[in-house]
Amino acid sequence: MSGARSVAVPLLSLVIAGGVAAALWTSAGAGILVLLTAPVIAWLFGSLRVVVGESGVLVRMGHLGWPKRRVPFADIVGVEAGHISALSMGGWGYRVRGRTTAFVVRSGDGLVLTLRSGRRLAITCRDASTGASLINDYLAAGR
Repeated sequence: MSGARSVAVPLLSLVIAGGVAAALWTSAGAGILVLLTAPVIAWLFGSLRVVVGESGVLVRMGHLGWPKRRVPFADIVGVEAGHISALSMGGWGYRVRGRTTAFVVRSGDGLVLTLRSGRRLAITCRDASTGASLINDYLAAGR
């Protein structure tokens, strides 16, 4: 099964974290719960994986790979690398603002895909200029 991956370990981690959080909630209150769950949430959703392949662009958020978005090259009319501000997108995470959908885990370099529908997809990532160049090469080749 190439490409298959197990979610048993992250799921078990969530169950254990939930049990610990419930125990602390009853003994210490909500403040400690916030302090303990924030790092877990950041670990689960605080990273992005962007894959550019022959079928298009795939974006997966966090260690669980969700939310995810697959964009075929046929749906992309242009791409540019630039600065993406988390504040302008409304914060970190999966964001929808007007005609722009964004995967934001930090402010900084990112890709902005312009889609055939007129919508835009913004993705924060390292080395966005290389990603934009690769996507433009695929688009130029007519894929």
